[in-house]
Amino acid sequence: MSAESPAPPPSAASISDALAALGVYANVPSAEDLEQHALDAGGELRLAAALANALYGAAIGVGMLAEGHMLAECDGTTEQAEQLGLARNQALQASGATGPGVIGMMHWQAAHVGGLLRGLAKGDQIGPLGSAAAAAAWALVLILDVFSVVDLTDPRKDQLLETIAEAREQLVLAGEHLERMTGMAIDLAAELVDLVAAAEHASGIGSNGHG
Repeated sequence: MSAESPAPPPSAASISDALAALGVYANVPSAEDLEQHALDAGGELRLAAALANALYGAAIGVGMLAEGHMLAECDGTTEQAEQLGLARNQALQASGATGPGVIGMMHWQAAHVGGLLRGLAKGDQIGPLGSAAAAAAWALVLILDVFSVVDLTDPRKDQLLETIAEAREQLVLAGEHLERMTGMAIDLAAELVDLVAAAEHASGIGSNGHG
C-alpha cells in the first residue's frame, strides 16, 4: 500500500487572496508584486510562510472583534462559555487537525504567544508579571512539544527528558518573577499605608488650626 502523498504547499497568491478578503491590504498586490516579493523573501515557500503568519494574525484580530460582538449579546456566563467554546472549535475544524494533530496545532499556537512574550521579556519591556507570563507560556510550549511526540521515529524523543527539565526550569522562573511581584505589591501597600497616615496627619493638623 503506497503512502499518501503530502499535501501541496500553499501558494503565496492564495494566501494573499485571503488577506485581501479580510481587508488587510491598503493596496492589494498584483501577481507581479508577489513575484518580486518572493524574490526578496528568498523564494515562494518563504513568502508563503510569511504571508500565512500574517493571515493568522489578521484572522486573530477578526476573531477577537467577532467574539467581542458575540459576547456583548450573551446574557449569562454559562451561555457565554458555551458560545465561545463552539466558536473556537471552528478553528480546529478549519485546520483539519484530528487526534495528535490537535496537540500539534495547539503547540504551534502556543509558540506564537510564547515567542512574542519571550522577545518582549528579553527587552525588559513587560516587567516581572509579563516575564512570569513569558516563562509560563514557554513552559507550555515545551510541554506541548513533548506531548506531541507520539511516534518512536520522531527525532525529538531523544530529547524528551531535556525538554521536560527545561519546562520545569521555566516554571520555576515564572514563580520567581511572581515572587518579585508579590514583594513589589507588599512594598506598594506599605507605601500606600504611609501615604494615608501622612494624609490623615496633615488633615488633623489642619483641623486643629496649626497648619
